[in-house]
Amino acid sequence: MNNKSIFKKQLMLYLGTFFVSFVILGAALSAVYTKYYMNEMKQDLINQGRKVSEEYTKAYFTGDFQSLAHELQMLEEYMSAGVFFINSDGVLILGSPGIPEKWIGQAVTNQKAIEGILNGNIVTLEGKINGLFEEPVLTVGYPLQVGQMAGIFMCTSMPEIERSLHSMYFAGFICLLAVMVMGTILVYIFSKKITQPLLQMNEAAKVIAKGDFEQRVEICTDDEVGQLAESFNHMAENLHQYEKNRRDFIANVSHDLRSPLTSIQGFLSAILDGTIPEEKQSRYLNIILEETQRLTKLTNDIVDLSMAQTSKMTLNKSDFDINALIRETLERMEARFLEKEIVLRVIYAQKETYVLADRDKIARVLYNLIDNAIKFSYQKGEIEIETVPFDFHKIMVIIRDFGKGISKEEQKCIFDRFYKADASRGEDKNGSGLGLSIVKEFLLAHGEHIAVKSEPDKATEFIFSLPLAERNPSK
Repeated sequence: MNNKSIFKKQLMLYLGTFFVSFVILGAALSAVYTKYYMNEMKQDLINQGRKVSEEYTKAYFTGDFQSLAHELQMLEEYMSAGVFFINSDGVLILGSPGIPEKWIGQAVTNQKAIEGILNGNIVTLEGKINGLFEEPVLTVGYPLQVGQMAGIFMCTSMPEIERSLHSMYFAGFICLLAVMVMGTILVYIFSKKITQPLLQMNEAAKVIAKGDFEQRVEICTDDEVGQLAESFNHMAENLHQYEKNRRDFIANVSHDLRSPLTSIQGFLSAILDGTIPEEKQSRYLNIILEETQRLTKLTNDIVDLSMAQTSKMTLNKSDFDINALIRETLERMEARFLEKEIVLRVIYAQKETYVLADRDKIARVLYNLIDNAIKFSYQKGEIEIETVPFDFHKIMVIIRDFGKGISKEEQKCIFDRFYKADASRGEDKNGSGLGLSIVKEFLLAHGEHIAVKSEPDKATEFIFSLPLAERNPSK
């Protein structure tokens, strides 16, 4: 396994966090439970002290000490607690069966404890009590002021308490260890579940990097990893489409370059070897000129698109009348309208509408869009061009044709470079598939956008916006 893999890092992070939490939780539970257990033991001894006090008082006045002896024996057997009685001077005068006879008559020298008992308070001590015990004991003193008695002391072994605690600690440790093992297994499975899709996408990315753009990942989850996989597949699909368009573009451009070059070469050879008579050479030289102009347009399109997409394009913005620019563009294309007998309708929002933009670039945008509308309009079809005010600071330009339309799928790709909707080239003999890409890039350079609305065999609209200039009368 790679030392730098996400799986290992995630697993170690989870296990480290789990282990630290385990240690902190164990220490906290140990401290809390020890305190709780000790308090419970003290409370039990206090409760037993109260019962012994009641039994002694009852025995003192009735003379029947059998019940008291039984209670003291039960304390020793089931609580491992020794009991002894002291007088007001702190001298032991009576003890349970487990208290050595030699202790009787000895004094408890802890004056603070004696005073607390004489004042009617319950006192708690930890230690060997003046060396009476060989090991530390937990001692609870309970006041008893009956006859010569001043108090009762109940003692239980501290090591015995610690052994009981250790047994419970061990049981708790086993439980926590089992939880940690189960947690480790779950963390391992969970980490695998998270990293496995990432590894799958990494392998798919390596395959795509080698040129196989048909590779996809199959991850069906509703979380962020599933969304990442969906984005990955979408990216792969776009790369696949891009590669297909690129290959189509190369094929198209190769065709567009080869055809005019072949014509130019053939005509020049014919002129040079005298196949074409001198009186007809002028006609064929004009054909050669047209072919060179076609090659120039193609290369200019490629250069312009490349500059636009690498942010090297410079905009020379100025105020100009968009209506006048539309009229100039239409005049340049008049012959094509007449050739297809297209009915043209132009609707201006105002007599003059000045915009702030690069006039040459917008002229190219208009030319490409109108050229596209003519290209895909039917013979004797209709084209509409309209300007509409928008948002007080912009003007929308709409170019609408009523030709074949564009399908929903094609609308996703028509602005991609190299893309040609008419894959058979039947409708577009001279196009390179760069026109709409150039339109989009030129408008993006202006900070504007272009949209398309279309349905097959219905109207197609290309809509783009431009910022209004300050000199407009309406402003």
